[in-house]
Amino acid sequence: MFLDDRLLACFCAAAEELHFGRAAARLFMSQPPFSQQIKRLEAMVGAPLFVRTTRSVRLTPAGEVMYQHARTIAGQTRVMLRAVRQAAEGEGGSLVVGIAPTAAYSPVADALYRYRVAHPEVTLDLREMNSVTMEAMLRARTIDVAVMRPMSMDPEFDRFEVFREPMMLALRRDHRWAGRRRVSVDQAATLPLIGYSQQASPYFRGMLQAMFADAGKSPRFVQDSVIPTVLTLVEIGVGAAIVPRSLARLRSESLAFVPLQDPSRAMATIVVASLHGHANLAVDHFRAALRQADRKPAPG
Repeated sequence: MFLDDRLLACFCAAAEELHFGRAAARLFMSQPPFSQQIKRLEAMVGAPLFVRTTRSVRLTPAGEVMYQHARTIAGQTRVMLRAVRQAAEGEGGSLVVGIAPTAAYSPVADALYRYRVAHPEVTLDLREMNSVTMEAMLRARTIDVAVMRPMSMDPEFDRFEVFREPMMLALRRDHRWAGRRRVSVDQAATLPLIGYSQQASPYFRGMLQAMFADAGKSPRFVQDSVIPTVLTLVEIGVGAAIVPRSLARLRSESLAFVPLQDPSRAMATIVVASLHGHANLAVDHFRAALRQADRKPAPG
């Protein structure tokens, strides 16, 4: 049995007005076709819904139950239609965002906050993951948009740079260089260093390889890791590490972060990426909000 909106509207009007003439007028109908709609509804449910006399109209017990449920359905329908309209306009529904671990410590976090304030009806589902995983999940449409390190230049992705920051040398606070104002790339190459996994962090691995190759140095990497685990390895004395400046915001009591002598040699970039041709307006609003992030590199 299917109850269309028109039948429910007629029933609710009659239940609220308790007068068929006024109820029909409320729906811009004449009374005879209105009464036919009520009779049709009663036939469908198999029970009288109104007691009608020449002087009054009242709900039967079945009509009372029908009205309670009809009001619930009407309310749910209004909520549904509002949610559908909001989603169509990018002002509702959900947005699944992949985010690189270090992005949470950059000006990107402020842009995310502004987006949430401007679009409170959108459920923002943030999922922290590495950039390799994000590319795969974008292709699979498991996430809608990614805040990530730049990886491949695949033309199916629509991306833009949102933030750039210098790399710094992370040391134990008791290291002899912890109090230095700056450390050169040549000097950093003399330390036992923690590198980055090719599988999980190819962006940072490639950056360090290029940086040391440009300096003509062959550093000694004692172990590969990922962010932020690399900082734990520094803390326990495995070696030093070259990390994005945003990680210095963690303010670990056992770590020191020393700027590199020439920060332009290694600048870490965060981009926002989504698939071309997506149909989610919330993605467009999110991208617009992230474009407002402070792109200036943090002083290093």
